[in-house]
Order: sequence, then structure tokens, then C-alpha cells
Amino acid sequence: MIDIFHFIWFELLYRPVYNLVIFTYVTLPVQDMGLTIIYLALLVRVLLLPASLAGTRASRKIEQLKPKLQRLERMPDAGRRKEKTRQLLKDNHVNIYATGFVLGVQLIFLAILYQVFQNGLHHDPSELAYFTVNVPVETTFFGMFDLAAKNWWMPLITAGSLYVLLSLTTPEPEPGAKLSDVWYAIALPVFVFVVLLFLPAAKSLFLLVSIIFSIALHVIAKYIFKVQPPEQQAVE
Repeated sequence: MIDIFHFIWFELLYRPVYNLVIFTYVTLPVQDMGLTIIYLALLVRVLLLPASLAGTRASRKIEQLKPKLQRLERMPDAGRRKEKTRQLLKDNHVNIYATGFVLGVQLIFLAILYQVFQNGLHHDPSELAYFTVNVPVETTFFGMFDLAAKNWWMPLITAGSLYVLLSLTTPEPEPGAKLSDVWYAIALPVFVFVVLLFLPAAKSLFLLVSIIFSIALHVIAKYIFKVQPPEQQAVE
């Protein structure tokens, strides 16, 4: 059983990502690990673009359905409430799993990328590469700082960009809303900042590029998926 898990992790996940990093590094016009991370972050987001758009569309549609959803929340019968909510989302073609799928794929990629920078790039690439590597692999970003090392300012910038994204995507709180209703918009960036402090800077850079991509996607989606005035029909 352990051998199966090792095969799945090493041969099907870790080694392909390792080779993707090395291949991107040696084939880019400018061989720089920072540009490699930026390129890979954009590549992942572009590949996940259909799911990202579905998630964005779902968020915009839920915003339109908010009055109906709020009325459903007041139904005393929990079972009927869940059934009605599920039916409402289904009738309006709302895919609530798309955003979770995008986030899950990125988290898996980040976990593998962490192992690549933690261990893989400190060894001879020929040990794991599917091809011959004739150039030295440096982990610096234009020689300014080491992406395999930790720093504090990259996590700070990344956490700040996450706060901007949450500010743009979180609905305006209702009048009289408590701090507990919007706490995650502050707590999540702080949590991400603390976690990234203990990880290689490459993780911060990858996440930063992905967040900037999400901000741009959100701004563009506002014009693609226009929200109609909230529906006021009664819910049976």
C-alpha cells in the first residue's frame, strides 16, 4: 500500500511537476526562476479558466438570488430548506463546486511546488529530469532574492493582494452586521501571511500571481456576467 502511495505521489505528481518547472526554466528566453514561477502560475490559471469562469458566474448569480436565499434561510424545516436551496441553484444553473475545484487544484500544485523547492532543486536535475539539462538551475529572481529561501515582504504583498481580492468579491455586509459576519476578510489574509512566512518565497510569488489573475478576472467578469436587479418573487 505504501508503495502505491509513493508511486502516485512521486511518479504521477511530484516528478511531472518537477520536470515542468525545469523544462519551463530552460526553455524560457530568459532563464530565471521568478519568471518560471510566474509563467507556471499563469499556465495553471489559464488551464483552469473554464472552471474559474463558472465559479465567477455562480457568485454573480448567487448575488442576484440573494433575497430568495435569505428567505429560504428562515424556513424552520432544515430538510426542506436544503432541498429548496438546492433546487433554486439547480434551476438557475449555479455550479457551487467550480470555485472549490479551482482552489483544490491550485493547493495540490502548491504542495508539490513546495517539495520541488524544498528538496528537488538542490540536487542534480539529471537525477529526476526526463531530458538532459545542460544549464545550471538558479533559484533567484533576477538575482535579487532567493525563491527557495524565506522572506517577510513577499508574504506581506501576497496577503495584501488577497485582502484586495476579498474586498472586491465579498458582498457588502447587511446593516447592523456583526464583525463575526465579515471576519474572514481580515483573518484570512493574516493567516496566509503567517503561513507564508515559513515557506519558500516561490510559494508567495505563485500565490500572488494567481490572486492578481483572480482580481483581473473578477473585474472583467463584472462586465461579462452582469447582475440583474435582485429577484423578489416569493419562495413557496
